Amino acid sequence: MYCERTDLTDYVLEAYLTAAENQTAGIVDKTIANVSGEIDDALRARFELPLVSTPNTLKRIAAVIVSYRVVGGITSLMTSEGGSNNDWIPLQTQYKQAVRDLESIRDGKLNVGLVELGEEARVDDELIVITRAPSIDMGRW
Repeated sequence: MYCERTDLTDYVLEAYLTAAENQTAGIVDKTIANVSGEIDDALRARFELPLVSTPNTLKRIAAVIVSYRVVGGITSLMTSEGGSNNDWIPLQTQYKQAVRDLESIRDGKLNVGLVELGEEARVDDELIVITRAPSIDMGRW
């Protein structure tokens, strides 16, 4: 899983999560699992799964998408940002950015520090210096 329920409260109030759970039991956990699966599908062609650790960017992306979908199930999120009293504009904006960021990671435009398939993990334990042979014969000096 790329995020946990506690990560969602950075984007929506716990009361909204509880209200969603009251309407549809288990919706938060199901949505977290579904979004995590979608993220795996987006990354599968580029990275070895499961990931050893979850970068903060992926955690944010997952939490925003889950929050948006859970809240969307109990409120009418406007499809347009033109509404004057739309309290959900910040979440809508973050959702759109999260989707763009996930696409950028998938396409290799945003590097979040993951080792791509076919690459060896780089470990810089020691320094190796390779130089050219000298062009001057130093043997006479």
